[in-house]
Amino acid sequence: MKANWKRTEVWFKLFLSALFVFLLFLAIPYPPDSKKFPELIALFSLIMLGISLVLDFAGKETAVREITDTGDSRLRGADESTKKNRRKRFYQTWGIIFASTAVGFWGGFLFSTFLLFLGFALFLGRRNDFLKNAAIAVFATGIIYLIFEWMMGVPLIER
Repeated sequence: MKANWKRTEVWFKLFLSALFVFLLFLAIPYPPDSKKFPELIALFSLIMLGISLVLDFAGKETAVREITDTGDSRLRGADESTKKNRRKRFYQTWGIIFASTAVGFWGGFLFSTFLLFLGFALFLGRRNDFLKNAAIAVFATGIIYLIFEWMMGVPLIER
């Protein structure tokens, strides 16, 4: 148990939890419609951080075992083909981000989100999993639409 308190990520999660609680209290004086979004983000983040902290403290033996099982292996540098593939993926990622953001300026945030998810599925996913990744992109975009458009009244499509 004491080993978990020494880990940096545990302290960072506790700091983030305190920050989200602070931001949640800052949203109290907002008008009812305006504070839905900050409350939703803060509550979701606190739930995820809480689950993560519980898993950190429940799985202490796993973390200690993983650290002790690493051994004394040497670090190796990546070969030239690996560097080239990483550079290509880096440029593809930023291309997808810029293209979906540009489309978002013209069509709204919902189009930007859909193209971001679909672009990552197309360029960075495995070809065999494209239909599954595309379905996830459609599903995630639909969930975002329902949460923002219907629950919070935030328009996501330019009209």
